[in-house]
Amino acid sequence: MLRLRFDRGTLVVVSRPREIAPAALEAFVLDARDGNLRAPAAAFRKVERTCAQHAIPMNLENACHDRVLDSPAPPALRSYQSAAIAAWDIANRRGVVVLPTGAGKTRVAIAAIAQVRRPTLCVVPTRVLLNQWAASLREAGFPEVGRLGDGSAEIRDLTVATFESAYRAMPRIGNRFDLLVVDEVHHFGLGVRDELLAMSVARCRLGLTATPRTREDAVLVGGPSGTPYIGPIVFELGLSDLVGTHLAAFDRTVLTVSLSDGERDRYVSASRVFADARRCVMTAAPGCAYAELVATLQRSGPGRRALLALAQTRRIVAWCESKRAVVGDLLKRHEADRVLVFTSSAEVAHEAAREFLIHPITAEVGRAEREHVLARFRSGEVRAIVSAQVLNEGLDVPDADVAVITGGLRGTREHVQRVGRVLRPSPGKRALVYELVCRDTHEVAQARTRGSALVA
Repeated sequence: MLRLRFDRGTLVVVSRPREIAPAALEAFVLDARDGNLRAPAAAFRKVERTCAQHAIPMNLENACHDRVLDSPAPPALRSYQSAAIAAWDIANRRGVVVLPTGAGKTRVAIAAIAQVRRPTLCVVPTRVLLNQWAASLREAGFPEVGRLGDGSAEIRDLTVATFESAYRAMPRIGNRFDLLVVDEVHHFGLGVRDELLAMSVARCRLGLTATPRTREDAVLVGGPSGTPYIGPIVFELGLSDLVGTHLAAFDRTVLTVSLSDGERDRYVSASRVFADARRCVMTAAPGCAYAELVATLQRSGPGRRALLALAQTRRIVAWCESKRAVVGDLLKRHEADRVLVFTSSAEVAHEAAREFLIHPITAEVGRAEREHVLARFRSGEVRAIVSAQVLNEGLDVPDADVAVITGGLRGTREHVQRVGRVLRPSPGKRALVYELVCRDTHEVAQARTRGSALVA
């Protein structure tokens, strides 16, 4: 028998038959520190299948991922959600499901958990989503839901954890779960915290996102575009596939504004500083990627000043005088509607909140206050909320009719997520999306790219 042991996020060979097919040990390497054959815990399924093919008995000694999860019946699903689960099943329960914001990705995950009925770890990027997922799983009928993060350290057969807390705990708990659900999976594959996925023995893996990583992301890190340790995209629908049926139809209006004379002078001056520095780097290294450009500039005093100048251009357009005036006009025009205002930073969000006396939802706002504001927004007592990034990913925002997008820093992915916040369907609803763009600035090209992403 091939006997394995889970050891701090890896698999260690305890003993093996004298004669064993080389393929069964293909995933292992010799650890020079202790002389053991060692592999990432994520290789467990591959090793198990290879052993089965060669009739080699195998045992993972200290694992507890094979227990049966106490689970309710799977929830009722829309047709496309059922198709997503079917596609994931066909792909041997490994892969990424891509659905637009508001299309019910969490419900797909709940159905997968109820179907697999094995210990499950759901990992999410933020504390906000940790609490939301735990509440959704309890509402779905799961009797015990553990929480890891935001001050909690309860490990159950069904546990929700933040990325950071799961990363720190995985050397201890990587042998406890047979299904790994990764919300906002596009955060992985760029080299940051990917070890979290490698340290789990989970044989079933489900990634969820509205905005999968692109070829540009792959170029940025010089690697493949697939999500490591999760699998390829197995099911994908975009906004245009569901708008008008399962998502509300919407109208997109781009409002072009101008900088004041003083703002224009500062913008042009700062832009020249960055452009001159960029030209010097590109002359020395033609065709270098943006990440290389930034890294090069960071290594010198003039380069760092150029990056500060670039940041200054973004601050100038983020909350210029004309944008402030237009936001005020739109809030008056839609005072009977529920409005979400999106800004480029928490600083701008708080400025808008003070100027227009609307509630901010940022990372600085505590959970109790945030839930109180969202409850009042849901009931209609509060008509407008302003946020920078907290509302972008996953947070269950009550039904809203109007989005006002004043700026952003994360490109098309952020934009698609923001638009999705106002597409929750209701009878006769047609949402409105306003984008505020400063003419003759970098925002013009960004707006064109974002518009293309909404119809892709």
